[in-house]
Amino acid sequence: MGEQVKQKVKIVAECVCDLPRTWFLEHNVDIVYFSVETDRGVFADTSEISSENLIEYIVKGGKKALSMAPSPETYREVFENNLEEYDEVILVTISSKISLALQNAQKALDGMDAEYVRRIHLFDSWHLSSGLGHMVVRAGEMAESGASVDEILAALEVLKGKVSTGFIAESVDYLYRNGKVSEKVKKICTAFDIHPILEMKDGALVLKSVTRGNYKKACISYIKRTLRKSKNIDRKSAYITHAGCSTKMIDFIKKEVAKVYLFDNLTVTKASATVSSNCGPNTFGILFIRK
Repeated sequence: MGEQVKQKVKIVAECVCDLPRTWFLEHNVDIVYFSVETDRGVFADTSEISSENLIEYIVKGGKKALSMAPSPETYREVFENNLEEYDEVILVTISSKISLALQNAQKALDGMDAEYVRRIHLFDSWHLSSGLGHMVVRAGEMAESGASVDEILAALEVLKGKVSTGFIAESVDYLYRNGKVSEKVKKICTAFDIHPILEMKDGALVLKSVTRGNYKKACISYIKRTLRKSKNIDRKSAYITHAGCSTKMIDFIKKEVAKVYLFDNLTVTKASATVSSNCGPNTFGILFIRK
């Protein structure tokens, strides 16, 4: 057997990219974990607590559900460990407009050896959940193929403007709980059975539109509106990412998506507890790439 060639670039991702755990092992991508603090303690997101755990806890009366970005110390340890084995490291972060993750990663560089700092590259994705996941996948595949840091960063810069990240939520209760909407908006949405549709726009999570009435019909409307410009959609890969949806609900969503557009690979993933704490149960999104 010949000598194994060392991979030049190591990709580091955050657990809030909502990719299947097996993917990280298969593509040699490292994970940094967010934390979720509840009345029962502090847990590593996706590793020690799931979206189902968190939603069940809140439904049963749990009051505290605070998500926290990894600390500067956590990032520093990950950087240093990987630079012992790899030439350079790229961290692809959740959007800096909705999280302190990038800021903490930048703080991690303070006090580090200048040679290490030169080999660490931070990339603000402007996305979250599996929208961020699309970018991590691209970076991981390019690193595996031997692409340089400059090539990977250039590809990510183009891709972040093409990724479509959006969700529909059954209610605004969790958005209100986390300060995303006012009490007045919550009362109006509850009174008129309004379901919010959220999307990432220029790195910020914004209310794109709302839909009223029966939630199943609202979901069908969301799917049709999201995929209506099918000629501009890359059919190679897409994610249905959800928080607390039943198997029956997921089957329903997949069938409705197939009626509108057929992706070559449509993967169902679970949202992290961090993402779920802000949107609540029966939330889902179709996350894809535009041409």
